Amino acid sequence: EVFLAKVDWQPTNNHLATARYTYTNTEQDNGTFDVDSWGRSANAVEKDSSWSLGGSLVSTIGDNKLNEFRLQYAFEDRPRPYTGATFTGTDRPLPDTAFDFGRSYRFGMPFFIPVVYDDTRWQFVDNFTWLTGSHTVKAGVEYNQTEAFQTFIGFGNARFIFGSTDGFLNYIDNPLYLECSDGSSSDVGVCPEGTSATGPVIFYLQQTGLGGLTVEEAGTQTIEQEELALFVQDLWQPTPNLTFSFGLRWESQNQPDLITPRDELFYAPFIGQTVNGQEFPGDGTIPSDTGMFQPRLGVSWDPTGNGRTVIRANAGIYNARVPGLYLASARSTDGSRGGGIYRDSTLINILGPTPPYDELLDLSGTDELFNPDVYVFDKDFKNPRTKSFAVSAEHVIYDRMALVFKYNYADTDRLTRYLNLNDPLLGANWRTGLGSDGTNGIGTLWTAEAGGESEYWGITGGVKGWIGNRINLQAYYTYGEDKSNDDNERDPFTLRYARITDLDAEWGLSDRDQKHRANLWFLWAAPKGWNFNFSYAYRSAQPLSLTETGEVAESPQDRINADGTVTQRNLGRKDNEFSSLDVRISKLFNLGKGFQIE
Repeated sequence: EVFLAKVDWQPTNNHLATARYTYTNTEQDNGTFDVDSWGRSANAVEKDSSWSLGGSLVSTIGDNKLNEFRLQYAFEDRPRPYTGATFTGTDRPLPDTAFDFGRSYRFGMPFFIPVVYDDTRWQFVDNFTWLTGSHTVKAGVEYNQTEAFQTFIGFGNARFIFGSTDGFLNYIDNPLYLECSDGSSSDVGVCPEGTSATGPVIFYLQQTGLGGLTVEEAGTQTIEQEELALFVQDLWQPTPNLTFSFGLRWESQNQPDLITPRDELFYAPFIGQTVNGQEFPGDGTIPSDTGMFQPRLGVSWDPTGNGRTVIRANAGIYNARVPGLYLASARSTDGSRGGGIYRDSTLINILGPTPPYDELLDLSGTDELFNPDVYVFDKDFKNPRTKSFAVSAEHVIYDRMALVFKYNYADTDRLTRYLNLNDPLLGANWRTGLGSDGTNGIGTLWTAEAGGESEYWGITGGVKGWIGNRINLQAYYTYGEDKSNDDNERDPFTLRYARITDLDAEWGLSDRDQKHRANLWFLWAAPKGWNFNFSYAYRSAQPLSLTETGEVAESPQDRINADGTVTQRNLGRKDNEFSSLDVRISKLFNLGKGFQIE
């Protein structure tokens, strides 16, 4: 459902005011996942409604000055409710349950559902343009304030992973059921002497609040970000066939504080420490980036001056914003507000048993976790930055038909990625040293840092234009290469590398890489009112990681070889080559009195 209202008002010849109101509402049942082997209950309702109110004022000042002011307030509500299966006689949904890795069965409420989320945005922009001689000078300011509210209770309803279908079914009948290392099983929760438990539960995680907080309280937060930008640019045309564009943009993005005061953080004693040559990465803050200077340069040149050839080139530096939701884990899963309680059958004698399938662990009164996972931001964190260059040429070869050539290059650094800087390969230096006796510490130290990199280049050749007055043609082919060392854009639950000590092996083709792309669009306005339209698209297959022996690597760890080396990622190709041809043949018939049928 979409609604738009717009009012224009011209109080004087020099001023035009505009007000806009927009409203959207959408709902998609079973919109969270689409996986053939998963049960229908492993899903949720995707809802989204929004409204915005904005206005602008465009003012002409004299003969050579123009000012544009825009203001907007927007609100968006994105809840993800659950309407799936519940236990008989209760309103508790079945937990997120997976089993049988060969067939990948999964059902129950996804662990991150339900989600309560909404955000608001204040935004204003003011641009001032001055025409003087052969220059068009433009300067402006932009301000954005976003405020995201969410309640995220990931794993609050628990998540089970079983090793097999039989193991799952036996556990349902008897939560004391164990699978033992000698191939036998036990119905009393104890394996025979001299053996150990191997299943059936290979993963159980349940979220809890700490220090008297409920799961909902621990997972509720408001993330506020402020962004300010200033820019100035000059469009200079020294001759009719030569144009330069110079510009400089400065931006800042101010991030919120953590919810827990710095000196009360679970990991506060580690801040500033160096152990075995490794400094603790976080300092109890989410660093803001206030030094994003972004110069740009462009040129357009018609070497012959007859309008049949044009050469364009541009280069610049561009920074990206860090999405607010990327900050959520560092603010809520800090070891002080909330965390997960882990169990599996193999550790039953150490951590205790997993609960019956239709129950949860009683975690009331939990004040501190042992070796909890903790999320921090690296103290040297910066916003992503791309340095790009492009050059293109167009030349008319016949009438209105032109050849097109383009080259694009982009090099990005400071990409956000997660590393576990408490990995045993690094010495697990933060595993102990906390608590009254120093025996507690951090489990996985999820560190958001700016060490990701990517590089893209592509060459495009094509033809576009008219053949006569009835045929319009556009055809392009692109050959390119896209590389990176981490393609995780915002998943806070997955480490994408094989070994923390072999990160060089992660540099390779990006998950996005498609060597070949082709597009064709053809329109023929045939006689007697007939129109023939053809559209063709082709994209080659994307990369796939392989093991040393050429098998598909199901996880990054599958690329670790017997001798300890790591096979470079994405050396193979998926079977997802794509091509499509669309054909449209149409004719318009006039029925008289203003009516037509096509």
